[in-house]
Amino acid sequence: MRHIRLATEEDIPRIIELYDELTITTSQVEKSRSPSPDDYKRVFAEIRSDKRQELLVAEDQGEVVGTLVFLMAPNLSHNGTPWAFLENLIVTEKHRRKGVARSLLEYAVGRARDAGCHKVQLCSGRTREEAHQLYRSLGFEASAYGFRLYF
Repeated sequence: MRHIRLATEEDIPRIIELYDELTITTSQVEKSRSPSPDDYKRVFAEIRSDKRQELLVAEDQGEVVGTLVFLMAPNLSHNGTPWAFLENLIVTEKHRRKGVARSLLEYAVGRARDAGCHKVQLCSGRTREEAHQLYRSLGFEASAYGFRLYF
């Protein structure tokens, strides 16, 4: 049975393994770092202490098989309603196409709706058509250009 929950410190090694499966651009800053387990624990503590951020994991039969970062930002536009941003969605290879990403996204969208957000935003690589189909099936629309500056 699948379960979505907040990550715990014990999940850090598994989350890092999942990120290794995520094809991402590695910046020069990232290439110059080699974080220790204590570094990851320190960052995780920062994440957990931030009331506007949630590091979520999806468990299937006790195994962490996916993760997603949920961020919520206060906002003066849109009548002072907050907005949410989703990042680092990854599902382990053997659990893909089984509804795990959908479960994580539905959970996060529900959190945003319950918090009164006026929008949920996410970015996706231009070539990830299968992911785009999933996002569209959940009501997301490709409505803007995304720009990034890596260091």
